[in-house]
This record gives sequence, structure tokens and C-alpha cells, in this order.
Amino acid sequence: MALIKLVISVIIPTLNGAKELPKLLEQLTLQTTKVQEIIIIDSESVDKTLQVAKSYGAKILNVSRDNFDHGGTRNLAATKATGDIIVFMTQDAVPANKETIGKLIEPLAEQGIIVSYARQLPKTGTKTTDKFLRQYNYPASSKVKSKEDIPALGIGTFQNSNVCAAYQRTEFEKLGGFPQSIVSNEDMLFAARVIMAGYKVAYTAEAMVLHSHNYSCWQLFKRYFDIGASLNNAPFIKQLGKAETKGLDFLSKQLKYVYTESDLPSVPTVFLEAFCKYAGFKLGENHRLLPKAFKKYLGLHRGYWSRVSNIL
Repeated sequence: MALIKLVISVIIPTLNGAKELPKLLEQLTLQTTKVQEIIIIDSESVDKTLQVAKSYGAKILNVSRDNFDHGGTRNLAATKATGDIIVFMTQDAVPANKETIGKLIEPLAEQGIIVSYARQLPKTGTKTTDKFLRQYNYPASSKVKSKEDIPALGIGTFQNSNVCAAYQRTEFEKLGGFPQSIVSNEDMLFAARVIMAGYKVAYTAEAMVLHSHNYSCWQLFKRYFDIGASLNNAPFIKQLGKAETKGLDFLSKQLKYVYTESDLPSVPTVFLEAFCKYAGFKLGENHRLLPKAFKKYLGLHRGYWSRVSNIL
């Protein structure tokens, strides 16, 4: 497939992203592989997000904040896109160089590969624990993943990230797009669908974006509560993926990394973050046992839990 002839659409959900969005949009205009269309799907921003988007010629779609859905909102934007390849990004990700989009879509020319996601590098000022997270989940070597990798990689087989990921539009639509009415992990759940259908997912380390967080322990608890709840949409991932085994491996290697970086004061943080993530994940897994009105205080995406609390 001659990817150079294909139309590329970039879709970016936004919420009060005026501070970070200009860096992203500017870098997109500088890519050596041209992006023909940028779609901003905005959730009632009250800053200058829309003005920034319009200044770069982006197409604007609107969705109410209460109705934002990680899967459904992205699917909606995809129906409005004209691209043969759809690239999803987040407002706080910035291409690391002019080759990011070109490198990202290269694997899609290979037979059977219909998803390609980028390497994430920590931004300046990122704390040690999150630096390791980027290194652990996004190493320097690329890999193409298929169903045959499940025994060796476990849940890592399904790793995918809409921080920066490209999709073959035809197959994206054929497989039904992202799961809808979902609080998190729409990208991983779609990747699982891709792999179980016999297709392949490429982790493309040569395509790099700057993206990281300095979440507090409470924010990590909330994030992992949402992740645990989202995996109820695909329980086979937990059965095949060995999530807890991967978590222990992460903790062990994170401690070694902190020691190597001579950041011993971060050791208590490592254990506290691990506890918060595990506790949040397990509560999320069992969210149906919790009082409905309580869930919106436990998850990172309060609007989702407020919206669905009457049916969960």
C-alpha cells in the first residue's frame, strides 16, 4: 500500500487545552509527512482552546462535557473525518520531531498491521516514578504484536495508546470502532479486538511524542479505578493478560530504576503509588458493588460516573 498517497486525519479531544494545544498544532504543521485534516472535538472549553484551534485551520466539533465518552466521542469524530488513516492524539502530547507522523504510519503499509502507536518520552520536569513508567511501557525498540504473543507478553500484548496512535480507517470501521460508554482504556480494548480478530498492532518506537504526567497518589487511585472498571468490558483481557504479574514486574524494575537514578527519597513514593494504583484498580474491578452515588468521587472522569450512575 502506498501510504504517501493516503489522506491523514488527526483527531484531538480537548478540554481547556489552550496552554498546551499550540505546541501540538504547530508541530503538526511542520511534519514532513503532511496531515491533511485536523479535527478538534471539544468538551465545552472555557479558555481559548477553540480560538487556538481555528487559528491553525482545524475543524471544530462540539460535545457537551457531561456526554463526553472516551470511546463514543472519538468514534463520533472519526465519522466526520475524511482520512484513509486516522491518527488520534491527546491535547498534551507534542511530536518530538518532524518525522513523528511519517514514522507512525509506516507500519500500516505492512500486511495485517492496522494499528500503530508511538513512543512516549517524558517532558522536562517529570518526576522519577513517571519517567520510569514511560521507559517501561515505551522502550526504545519497536515490536509488532499478534495473538501469538499473548503467552509471552500477557496484557502487554494489548497495549496501545491514543496519546498518539494511527488506525487504518477501513479496518477501524469494520471492527466497530472503539467500545462506547466507557470511562477509560478504549485504545487497549480496541487493540484486544484487533488482535483477537487476527490482525496486528505495531508499537513504533521511531515515532516519538513528548507526554508525561506528575499525578498525585490520589489522582493515580482515581485513574486506576477507571482502568479497573473499564476492563469489565473485556474480562478476557484480565484472564489472558496476567495484569497482577505485570504489576509486580513493574514495581521491581521501578525500584531498581530509582536506585540507579540515585533518587532514594522516591522509594517511599514508589510503594505508595503502587498501593494507590492497586487499590484503585481492585475497587474499579468491583465498582458494581459500590453505592452508585459514590463512584463519581472515586474516578478520575467524574462526568462519566455521574452520567451512568443511574444504570450501573
